[in-house]
Amino acid sequence: MIVGKLVDLYRYKGISKNIDTAIDYIQNHDLLALPKGKTIVDGDNVYINRDTYVARPMEECFYENHENYIDLQIVLKGKEIFGYTHISNPTLEVTTPYNKDKDVTKYKCDGAVLFTLEEGFALVYTEDVHLAKCKVNDEIVEKAVVKIKIEK
Repeated sequence: MIVGKLVDLYRYKGISKNIDTAIDYIQNHDLLALPKGKTIVDGDNVYINRDTYVARPMEECFYENHENYIDLQIVLKGKEIFGYTHISNPTLEVTTPYNKDKDVTKYKCDGAVLFTLEEGFALVYTEDVHLAKCKVNDEIVEKAVVKIKIEK
C-alpha cells in the first residue's frame, strides 16, 4: 500500500500502464467536479466511483480486498479512518466470500494499522486488505475511488 498527498502522486508513474492512465486523468481533471457515481476513464481498465457521505462508526465498517482491481482511494475533502493489514495476517476471517461481480471479499481482523486519511490517497493492491469510510467526526467526506484493472 502507498499513502500520500495528491501532489506527490506523479512519483508512482511507471508502475503500470493503467496506473499511469489513472494518474494522468487525476492530474488533468477536477475530481470534485465529477458527478456522483461512475465515470469511465478507459473502459473497464480505469474508472472512478465518486461519492459524498458522512463516514460510519467503526463497528459498521469492514475490511475488504479485491482480486482484479487496485483501488486508488482519494479523500478530496474531509477525513476518515482508514485501515490496512496484509493478506497474510493470521487473524483475518472471511465474513463474506469473494463476490466475482463486485470483485470483493470482506473480512474482520485484529492487528490492523489505522490512520486518518485526510485530503490524500491510499493506493491499495490485491494483498492489501483495507478498511475505509470510518468516522473521525460528523463532517461530510468527498471521495473518489479510482478502480485500476490489474494488468496480467
